[in-house]
Parts: sequence; structure tokens; C-alpha cells
Amino acid sequence: MKPFKLDIAFINRNREMAELSSYLESRPNAILFLHGPKSSGKTTLMYRLFEQIKQENAYEINFLNLREVFLTSYDDFIDAFFKSAEQGNGVKTGTRRQYSLFGMFKLDAFTERMLKKKKEDPFLVMKHEFQRLQKKNIHPVVIIDEFHKLDGLYLPDKQKRLMVELMNFFVAMTKESHLCHVIIASSDAFFIEQVYVDSKLRKTSRFMKLDYLKREDVFTWLHDIKKYNKVREYKLRDEEIEKIWDTVGGSCWEIYSILEELFHRQLDDILMRIKREKVAMITDWCFRDPSNARRKILKLYRESNILGIRAFAPEQLDDLGQAVKDNILYYDPVEGVYGVQGKSLEWGIKGYFYKPV
Repeated sequence: MKPFKLDIAFINRNREMAELSSYLESRPNAILFLHGPKSSGKTTLMYRLFEQIKQENAYEINFLNLREVFLTSYDDFIDAFFKSAEQGNGVKTGTRRQYSLFGMFKLDAFTERMLKKKKEDPFLVMKHEFQRLQKKNIHPVVIIDEFHKLDGLYLPDKQKRLMVELMNFFVAMTKESHLCHVIIASSDAFFIEQVYVDSKLRKTSRFMKLDYLKREDVFTWLHDIKKYNKVREYKLRDEEIEKIWDTVGGSCWEIYSILEELFHRQLDDILMRIKREKVAMITDWCFRDPSNARRKILKLYRESNILGIRAFAPEQLDDLGQAVKDNILYYDPVEGVYGVQGKSLEWGIKGYFYKPV
């Protein structure tokens, strides 16, 4: 197979990996929520953790990235969480088939039919599997990315929200019965705020923020892209690295995109286009609000990229929530602050209010 000219880099997340390992090495007692701004590397970290611990026989890893799943109904939830291992290949195993929650749970065909007919409780099925694993001295680990995609789904009786009931189930599995570790990540930081303000969940959960890379980590990375990204066609000078940092900061995805474009474009052209795109993004976002409420919020960010919640009026809460939903701002529930989603959007806000870049 022909090698890629640009590979994916995983840069210095030693502290975060150590914190995740510490969580898994303690008896289950809380849900761990991983939050942070867009493109800070949450999903990449989850995959790296998955790859690291799947080699250890002490864990049974149940990993699901809901970004890859189409979810519009309770039936979709059942299909995603309890999928047949042989589905699609026509292979049967006598009177039993293998079905899986996150690709791991093994259920008989009768249980599968009862789940499909809504005559079996999926939470009870999961609990029984956790108990089975514990008896074998295997620690179950549930990892769900993009958990907020379950919002808007309801249990068959149409009275209970699936996401809320699943959260309550995970509380029971971690804090109350200590049967399973649960790690939940979401790119929708406002969802994390909704979880955090729930007093029951606040007392039964831990929150871990994954922020953008620090300046020294970005410089270490970009000084040696041959090592980290397998790039051989070009190198970056100090002044070029400084320009990249000044434009996109420690946003891993944006840095990778710049490295990709450098095979056929000049750095200054790439960075100027990024800034213009962000100005256009802010302009469009504000233009879609005739009341100018969005503009009033972003005007506060001309000189500061992070503001405490006290900087805003209560009537601005809905617009702040929309800014988070649209990836203009992120919300840190532990610190109680709203921040701009990355350094490139800081350029967009400044360009919108002062002058085009």
C-alpha cells in the first residue's frame, strides 16, 4: 500500500491519558464527562484510550461513536446499541446468534426479538451483562462519543426521554452498584451545561476538560513534522510556526488542515483565507438575527476571548445557547465561562467589528 504523505499526529496528551487511566483503575463511582471546545481532540483521545486499554484482558471495552450512527427513533437506539455481530453476512450459529452492545454484548436470539418488540428492558439486559463480566473478574467500560445525539429520543411509552433514563441508568451502574466505568464525550458543550446543572448528576459525575494544545506542544509538533506526520516534502521555519499559532492556536484539526494544504499552497495565502472565512462566518451568523442580540453578545468578545457568565444578562441565555450550538462559543460548566471556539474565530470576531482581514 502506498504510504500517505501526511499522517495523523497525536501530540502530548500525557496528563489527560494519565487522568483517564486513574479513573479506570479506581472502583466505579462516577460517570466521567469529557468536554471542551470543538476540534480540541476529544474523539481522537477516546480512540487512543480505546486502543490502549483494549490490549488489557482486565477490561471489556464497549465503545460507540454516535457520530457514525443515524438516530431518529427508539428503534435506531436499539439497532445501534444491540447490533448483530453476523448481521448482513447470513451466518447463523445454530439456535444462538451473537448480538452486541457497542460490539461486545452477546445475547441470544430470543432476547434480541424481545428488545425489537419492546418487551424486554434494554437497561436490565445491560446490567445483567455487567454482572456477568464482574463475576469473571473483567471490568466493563462504556465509552460513548457524541452522546448528545440521543437527545430528542423517547422510550416506547413516549413519556420518558431516552437520554435522561440512560443517564440515570449509568448513575446506578457507577455510583450505586459500582458495576461499570462510563466515559461520555460530547462536542455540544451546552449539553454538558444541561447535565451539570442537574443536581443529581453533578453529585454523581466527574468533569474533565480537554482544551486546545498549548503553545509549546504546537511548536514541538511543528518543528518535527517529519517525525509526527511523516512529512518529507517540506519543513517549517520558526516564523512560519509562529504564524500558524497566531492564526489557529492549538486547534489540532485546523493545524492538520494547514499542513495538508501546504503541499500545494503558500502559507500566507492559507492563513489569510482562514481569517477571511471566519469573518464571513461571524458576519453571516449575526446577519441572521435581525434583533442584533447575537451582535451584542459577540461585541463583548472584541478584547477578551473568555467571559464569565456574570458578563451577560439572563435574557441573553437563549442566544448564548445558540452560539454554543452553532460552534461560535463553548461553555465550560466547571468554570462557568463562555469562550470563543478557537483562535481563528477570535480573528473572525475582530475582523467583523474592526476591519476585514
